[in-house]
Amino acid sequence: MKFEQDTAPIVEAVKTYILEHQLLPEQGTVVVAVSGGTDSVCLLHILSRLCGPGRAFAAVRLHVAHLNHQLRGSASERDAAVVAQLAASLELPFTLGSEDVQALARRERRSLEDAARAARYRFLRSVVPGSRIAVAHHLDDQVETLLLHWLRGGGITAMLGLQPVQHDIIRPLLTLDRATTLAYCAQHQLDTVEDESNSDIRFLRNRIRHELLPLLESINPGFRATLLRTSEVMQVDAAWIDAQINACWDSVVLSSSADEIQLRRAALLALPLSLQRHLLRRVTARLCGGQSPLELRHYKLIEQLLAQETGEEHSFHLPERIRLMRNGELVRFFLVPVLQTGVEVEPLPVALSVPGTRLLSGMHWKASAELVPVELTELVRDAVRRKDWSTVWRLLPSDRYTVYIDGACARDGLWIRRRQPGDRMQPLGMNHEKKVQDILVDRHIPRFERDSIPLFFNQSHCVWLAGIGIDHRARLTAETRQIVRLSLVYFDSTQQMPVLSENRK
Repeated sequence: MKFEQDTAPIVEAVKTYILEHQLLPEQGTVVVAVSGGTDSVCLLHILSRLCGPGRAFAAVRLHVAHLNHQLRGSASERDAAVVAQLAASLELPFTLGSEDVQALARRERRSLEDAARAARYRFLRSVVPGSRIAVAHHLDDQVETLLLHWLRGGGITAMLGLQPVQHDIIRPLLTLDRATTLAYCAQHQLDTVEDESNSDIRFLRNRIRHELLPLLESINPGFRATLLRTSEVMQVDAAWIDAQINACWDSVVLSSSADEIQLRRAALLALPLSLQRHLLRRVTARLCGGQSPLELRHYKLIEQLLAQETGEEHSFHLPERIRLMRNGELVRFFLVPVLQTGVEVEPLPVALSVPGTRLLSGMHWKASAELVPVELTELVRDAVRRKDWSTVWRLLPSDRYTVYIDGACARDGLWIRRRQPGDRMQPLGMNHEKKVQDILVDRHIPRFERDSIPLFFNQSHCVWLAGIGIDHRARLTAETRQIVRLSLVYFDSTQQMPVLSENRK
């Protein structure tokens, strides 16, 4: 009881912060991310005093979650055991996950830090889908994050740092500093573990913590407070910008879903450049779980693409599996699905009849070929003869995984397989063939994706490099007598995945 009295002001400060920022739901489950370190143990213990029957947030249930990153051998096992024991002592449900983060980093060509973060949040969101996730970031983390953003470069939003609420992530401890969490755990005699990697200055954040911050404080002892005040000033400007984005969102955004957001080019370009970039930041942040990966060079590339006066389709890759595609006045940002790696797939072609549907074993794709009705085909042929491409696109709505080809190219059926050395195709608009490998490199397709892209062939040549483009010889012309709609749906029996071949409006 004495311990609780001694730390009551800390708990009350967290409670006030939770109420001020509406961090907790009125009822339901909150997943608490616990590494076993001082900060996360402090977070869990404080929340256990605030949530549950008879407490301030009586209808809120806690669920403890811990991910073993498989980076530190027996030490990782020790961390998991400490968290499991703490959850049991508080009589809270506990979920343990495990991920080979080093393998993930190699596979997805990420830094170890980025791979660990991606794996951690993916796991946390899977524990109780749809629930809020409490993490243990505090004031010292805020200072380090602001410096990290400053070193990497960025505008106003980069200097906002960690937010109390960021989509499904909540941060109840942002009102405390590291010294307070240490004192709290010591006062309650809570078992914690120390991650040795926190002292490894090969990681940029650790170098900021152990080298840069002490240096800055030796120059200005009040540096931390100064930086936090600067961030607070930026919050006011950011709130105004957010209001401006909200006001123009519906006029610019044509449609929005978890994996794709479509924009009107003219409406976007009508905005001041600052608002254009902030709107694009919000678009990409929504696709990436709350944090935009865009840097200045990406904005400039996007602006160059949007400024071109052309009706042709153009696209390129952005970080974090985002792809930008412009088709006339339509601007699409969508996520490229990541297929399972390390799964053996038969190199022999899979036959696809027309019409017909096939599941591609190991690649998690369902491929379909459908005949376009005769009446619609005639309307399209007439539009093609008149070179009225806007009408063609309206009559045959396509996307990354839905295309239309001349039926003559599929008269004897199609075959689907992954790429093989020496594969070639004639990209749309070109008068010569090109190696598929070179096309993928030119399009900046990440290495880890290249062997997962299905290729559609007829008896003589490639018809469609899925997600990239059709072969010039398969295009629709005024002589086209029959049109075939090819589509791919990505699926996974263990996950709810979006149907990417549907035209979303």
